Order: sequence, then structure tokens, then C-alpha cells
Amino acid sequence: MFREGSPIVYDAPAELKKWPSLKGERLKDRGPPYLVYNGTLAECVRQLMAKPIKGISLYDIMTRPQPAFNQTVLSPGDAAEIAMRKDFPKD
Repeated sequence: MFREGSPIVYDAPAELKKWPSLKGERLKDRGPPYLVYNGTLAECVRQLMAKPIKGISLYDIMTRPQPAFNQTVLSPGDAAEIAMRKDFPKD
């Protein structure tokens, strides 16, 4: 998913959003996702990784495209991949 060798700007603005849901399933017809956290990409990744695994699929991170990735919406899987990078800030 990420371009190897391309840096990620972890202090880029980002938002953690949650989709309306019922019984652990996204309800895309019930409106857009709502804001849960507003901060940096690194902070949003940390916030998402701290959520219970059972409901993590209901969240997305919205941020601007970067040289390492070209999409504006990062899935929980993308966030996990970011969190495992050697250069991910640990604080």
C-alpha cells in the first residue's frame, strides 16, 4: 500500500472518524462518518490503535495524500501498517 522508501509526514493534520453503525456493521446510508479525534496523523493512528479490536473496522483516518500514499482515507489496516513502521514516532 505504501511506496517503499518514501517518508511519511507524521505531523500532518488528520482526523479520526467513525461511521454510524449497528451491531458492529457500518451504516453508510445513515450519513457520513463523524469526527472522533482531530490532530496529527501519528496521534490519529495511536488513537485508532487504542480502540477495541472488535469495533476498529468502523473507523477511518482522513488526511492529505503524501509521497508514501496517494489516498485521503486510511483504513484501520493502513493505520496498523503505519504504526509498525520503524520510523513511526513512539511518543
